[in-house]
Amino acid sequence: MDADRAFALLLLAVSVYVSWLVVWPFFTYVALAVLLAYALYPVQRRLAPRIGPRKSAVVLMVGATVLFVLPLVLLLRTVLEQALSVADRVQSGDIDLAVFQRFLETDLGADLLSAVRSGAGTALQEMTGFLGGVSNVALGFTILGFLLYYLLVGGEEAVGWFREVTPLGPDVQDELLAELNRLTFAVLVTQGVIAVVQAVLTGLALAVLGFSNVVFWTVVAVVLGLLPFVGSMFIWIPAAVILLASGDLVGGAGLLLYGFGVVNLTDNYLRPVIGGRSANLNPGLLVVGIFGGLVVFGFTGIFVGPIVLGFTKAVVNVVADKYK
Repeated sequence: MDADRAFALLLLAVSVYVSWLVVWPFFTYVALAVLLAYALYPVQRRLAPRIGPRKSAVVLMVGATVLFVLPLVLLLRTVLEQALSVADRVQSGDIDLAVFQRFLETDLGADLLSAVRSGAGTALQEMTGFLGGVSNVALGFTILGFLLYYLLVGGEEAVGWFREVTPLGPDVQDELLAELNRLTFAVLVTQGVIAVVQAVLTGLALAVLGFSNVVFWTVVAVVLGLLPFVGSMFIWIPAAVILLASGDLVGGAGLLLYGFGVVNLTDNYLRPVIGGRSANLNPGLLVVGIFGGLVVFGFTGIFVGPIVLGFTKAVVNVVADKYK
């Protein structure tokens, strides 16, 4: 019996390790699918009794796709229109690039340009690592779509299977699942709050500087803010460049300083404060989870890292309380 048990455990360990190797190349997409399923499941639970679980899952997936893709398409179109407009004004002489060049040659201009390059480079590097080749993108989003669909349709069955195969008492399972639910909810809510705060700050700055369609850009900034390493900087950096190219050096430089000094710093302040309190996690441990998760898991680590550390803390507490 001991030999059978040892062999079964060895087989389990090997199977888990090989399965991890299979999943790891697409971990980002798998993590996104799990997080999206968690966020959409409350709506799925209310909608499924009316139209059926499969139809409701499809409706939610289409709705989520439109919610994220449509603002990005509108943003791309608007950016292209603005670029063509700036090019026309440069050709007509309305915009003097020499003024912009002289500003960049100043110490302030050089510092701001370096900050812009650093921030945009980090975002581009992370997004490039996430996207990879075209074939990987297609495979990744295919996995994301299928996994999200089946998690929405059979999420309760997956939790039930976990309860059945886990050799822990019902009270311990309830405690661990409740802690995992609270951590995930806290991390997602924190990201949402930060996205809204940064979008509002960006919208206020655009309104003060006289930009049009401020409400539209604020809504787009909220959607972009939900995407790690994208955020509202993809709104206020182009706006600052337009102001600088138009000769408004004070407005352009002020918007860049405001963006890097106020808007971006809200992330560094709000995430440990809100996330740490709502997740009942020490802010220092939360920060370690965020940046450590980024290194290990890529941009989804901003969600996964704090959840992993928080859940580990919960497991340690359970073991210390019930099995010491």
